[in-house]
Amino acid sequence: MKQFIKRTILYVLLLSSLLFCLLAVSSFVVKERHFQNYETESNLLVWNKNEQFDILFMGISHARNFSRHKNHLRLEAILNKTIINIGQGGGKCGINEQLFYLDYFYRKGNTASTVVYVISPPLFFSETLPIASNTFDLEPFELNFFLNYVLFKTENKQQRLSSYLRSKLTFDWLLYQPISTDSIKEKLDSIDTNMVVAAQQMIYKDTLQLHRFYNSTNRVEETIRLALRNDANVILVIPPALFGKWQGHQNVEEFAKQMQKLHGVEYYDFSESVLLPEYYYDHHHLNTNGVVYFTRSFLKRILNSNN
Repeated sequence: MKQFIKRTILYVLLLSSLLFCLLAVSSFVVKERHFQNYETESNLLVWNKNEQFDILFMGISHARNFSRHKNHLRLEAILNKTIINIGQGGGKCGINEQLFYLDYFYRKGNTASTVVYVISPPLFFSETLPIASNTFDLEPFELNFFLNYVLFKTENKQQRLSSYLRSKLTFDWLLYQPISTDSIKEKLDSIDTNMVVAAQQMIYKDTLQLHRFYNSTNRVEETIRLALRNDANVILVIPPALFGKWQGHQNVEEFAKQMQKLHGVEYYDFSESVLLPEYYYDHHHLNTNGVVYFTRSFLKRILNSNN
C-alpha cells in the first residue's frame, strides 16, 4: 500500500512537472514576440519587472479602449506621460480580477504614480463579468501568477484556472501575434434609442442587482487601498456615453464621493461630457477621434492638475 501511494505521488509530480514545462515553453514562445500594450488584450505579455509608469488605467472595455487601435500612443503623446493599461474588455473581467491584476502588477516590482480607475456603472452591477471563465486565456503561463490566484478570494476560480491552463496548449495560442489597427474611424450619425435600451437591458436585466453592487464596492475600496499603500494617487472616473448616464449611475456616484471623503481620492463624472455621435463607434465606446477629444479636453486637465 505504501509503495502504491509513493508511486501515485511520484506519477502526479512527474505529470504536473511535464504539464508546467509545456505551459512554460508555449508561453515563452509567444512572449518572445514582444507585445506592446496596444497590440494585445493581454496584460502579462506586456508587463516586465521593476518598471515605473506615470499612469495606470484599469476597468473594463471603457478603460482598455484608451490603448486599443494605437490610442495608447496618442495618449502618451498628448499627456507626455508613460502609461500602462491593465483594463480588460470583451466581457471577461470583473472587479475581483482587476484587483488581482493590480496586486500582481505590484508584486512584480512595478509602480505607477497615478491609478485611473474607470468606474463604468456596468462594472458594479454585472452578474456575468465576475464569473467569466476566459479572463486569463490570453495571459502567458507564469507559475507565480497561477499560485497567487489559487490563493485569491474570488468567484468561479476553478473554471477560470482550467481555461487558463488549457488555452496555453492550443494552436491559436502558439500562433498569437502582436496586432493593432492604426485607428478606429467608424462613427455614429445619431443616437438609436432602441440600441441604448438593449445595451442597458443586457447588463441590468429587469432590475439593479444591489447585492452585486455592494459586493463590488467592497472590492473597489480594497483596490483603492492597495493603490494608496503603493504610493499612487487614485482618480475615479465615470466615462462618457452617448446616452449620458447608465442605470445605477447615482449609486456609483454616491460610492465615489464616499471614497473621496474617506480616502482622499479624486472623482470625476464625465458621463455627459461627450454627447456628439461622431465621437463614438457605438453608444458607449469612443472612436479614435473621440478618445483624442476626450483626452485633450478632460483627461489632460485632471492629470496635469493631479501632478
